[in-house]
Amino acid sequence: MPAISIPCPSCGAVLKVPDNSMLGKRAKCPKCAHRFVMELPQSEEVPLQLADIPVLPLAPQVGTGARWVPDEGPAIPQPEIPVFDSMPRGSVSPRISVPEPESQMPDILAFTPVGSAQTPTAELDFAPSAIASSAIAPSTVKSSKSTGRKSSGKRRRGNRAGLVVMGLVAVVVAGVSYAAFVMNKGQGTAVVKGPAVNVAWEAQKVEMAASNETAQSMSPTSGKSIPLDHLPFTPHLLFHVHPMELWTKTDRTTAEFNMMLGNLALWLASEIEESTLFKPSDISELTYAINFGPRMSKPDVAAVVRLREPHTKSELEGMFRAAGGKRHPDPETVIYDSSELSFMLIDDRTFVVAPASLSEDLKMSRNDAALASPDMENLVQESDRDRLVTLMFDVKILDSHREDIFAFIPELRQVFEKFVSWIGTEVETVSWSMHLDPAFYMETLLHNSSDSSVLKVQRQAQLQFSKLAEEMLAGVKKMKPNTVGSRQMIGRFPAMLQALDVGTTAHVGPACARLVTVLPRHASVNLAAGALLTWNQSLLTNFEEEVKVTKDSGSSVPDKLVDRLQMKVLIDFRRTPLEEAFGYIGESIKTEVSIDGDALKGAGFTQNMPQTFDLGTVTAQAALHEIIKKYAAERDPLVLIVDEKAKKLILSTKVKSETEGVKPFDTSPKP
Repeated sequence: MPAISIPCPSCGAVLKVPDNSMLGKRAKCPKCAHRFVMELPQSEEVPLQLADIPVLPLAPQVGTGARWVPDEGPAIPQPEIPVFDSMPRGSVSPRISVPEPESQMPDILAFTPVGSAQTPTAELDFAPSAIASSAIAPSTVKSSKSTGRKSSGKRRRGNRAGLVVMGLVAVVVAGVSYAAFVMNKGQGTAVVKGPAVNVAWEAQKVEMAASNETAQSMSPTSGKSIPLDHLPFTPHLLFHVHPMELWTKTDRTTAEFNMMLGNLALWLASEIEESTLFKPSDISELTYAINFGPRMSKPDVAAVVRLREPHTKSELEGMFRAAGGKRHPDPETVIYDSSELSFMLIDDRTFVVAPASLSEDLKMSRNDAALASPDMENLVQESDRDRLVTLMFDVKILDSHREDIFAFIPELRQVFEKFVSWIGTEVETVSWSMHLDPAFYMETLLHNSSDSSVLKVQRQAQLQFSKLAEEMLAGVKKMKPNTVGSRQMIGRFPAMLQALDVGTTAHVGPACARLVTVLPRHASVNLAAGALLTWNQSLLTNFEEEVKVTKDSGSSVPDKLVDRLQMKVLIDFRRTPLEEAFGYIGESIKTEVSIDGDALKGAGFTQNMPQTFDLGTVTAQAALHEIIKKYAAERDPLVLIVDEKAKKLILSTKVKSETEGVKPFDTSPKP
């Protein structure tokens, strides 16, 4: 803090003191020897300064123990400080101030006589004699300490302040300690409550897990997951098929299904024979894998071939040499390299085909399995190698390479773009598998992206499947097939998709949404024929042209509801809710339907009662009778009311119809 300048009230000489601690004390002017009480002048204020935080030096500083040496001059006798062994009664104790030994600027106190009437007050003498006498000899300080007397008033005030501060600190510490004790005591007796449990969500999770296990138990096969053995890269697309079963099985359904595939089956058989050197009928199990490298580059395709019958090593090596292959110099691995392909022999039934550029990678994969990508790993684990056909791919990778993949077939590119738009951006990878025996079984696994969830994907997929038939119908209306058979099959294809949606149930698995479809065995042939004919006709259709609606009296819906009930519908319900099953029948015969919810509730029924039965193609009346007879033995059975005036079918109860005086419709088959 800078020194304070105080003018003498007598002569105006400026006195400088080191700080404001001297204010209020008496001092003597060094010029005129006038004594006065030091006060700040009216025009000057005490400057403020932030307290400096002391910083401990890292090393001893030079000169810290230096003493102040007075200027040379005549020695001035120093007055002795009176020392009293005892104070007489009635006398006032003088205020004695002894300068600190290490003080850089000691205060020189002037004392008035003890016997004076005025209260002795310490004075500062700024005269040269007083300043010269401030250098007190060490012996004097020692003698002062040795007397055991009390310190000056200034030090006593400091001690009092220190005692006050220590007392306050003690009070604060005691208060904090008591508060901590109370808190610890309360915590020891308090019961820590965990987060509240959502009972409804926990019950829903248990229900979803049970539903997923039920869906898995419906699988007609129980094989291990598809192996990735001997593949020289991480696959982005997997196609696993059993060619021997698909091309040589003699049962009618498989033969018709293969026949309905038409050109697609012929093209696939040709590609298999060209790449593997064997006919499809000679291959028991075939796994194609595709890895998409940088954009605008040709993808790598590899195939693991497992033959139907064992072959000798010489036979297989002879086929590799016939394909232009030359033996690789490595004696431990049998690899034949041609200009385009490399063949690696595993055993008498297994070999691998890969691009010639991957010959070294093929050698390293001889005894190891390829690593699946993180997004496909869960689907690979959920796969079943015993299924007839399995197709697995990464949606985002295929979408980023669609220009290269479908460069030669632009129509497929359009279909794939619509598929990506239809399935949404929340699906990362897809696995689709199919089996034909004993029923037509399909399983679709959808793995969610990182910014979505399995439950959200399951709900979205279920919603999209419910709209598929309607969207296909809008496209079919614009098609103009040339033959009557094609027109009928294509016209029925939306209804097939509707039946596909009815036969599909959606489930939530640990890592993917599971869609399981179970339909009658012959449904696979109809779906294959309808899909192939619709695809071929779509290549010839101008979808930008507006649809012209024409009246066709031959295919019009009957006017009477009784006649509409004789229309044919495909019925295959698998735990389908009552409301959904009744609505499907009404939609199939183009008739409005309604369920009397109050009547069902009064009889103890719900609109979610599951319906499970497979009738094939029957009349709508027979389908409704199958539902009604299921509850005929109940206290208040279900009945069907036909309202010809309103053109509506109503599902109600017997008691409610009798109360309203409405006669139920007899759905039993006529002899």
